[in-house]
Amino acid sequence: MTEARTQVWGEALSDAELITAVRGGDPSAYGALYERHAAAAHSVARQYVRSTVDADDVVSDAFARTLSVLQNGGGPDVTFRAYLFTVVRRLSYDLVN
Repeated sequence: MTEARTQVWGEALSDAELITAVRGGDPSAYGALYERHAAAAHSVARQYVRSTVDADDVVSDAFARTLSVLQNGGGPDVTFRAYLFTVVRRLSYDLVN
């Protein structure tokens, strides 16, 4: 049932609606955001770091930090991808410098 709900989240709602659901305590909504944006975030990370492993670490950390911010009421209201990419770039910069 959880898998079907995540699929419905992913197809039916906008990022803004998913963000609202995350703030309301629904972790499956964040799973939908992850599935929607992880590949793009990884592509951004690969532009800045030396290896695929480093990119994986950056993306993982970026999603974890963004989740924490959302759960505490901060972060984006609409532009999840832009916010995530900013976190990815900052973490990548910290890793290579």
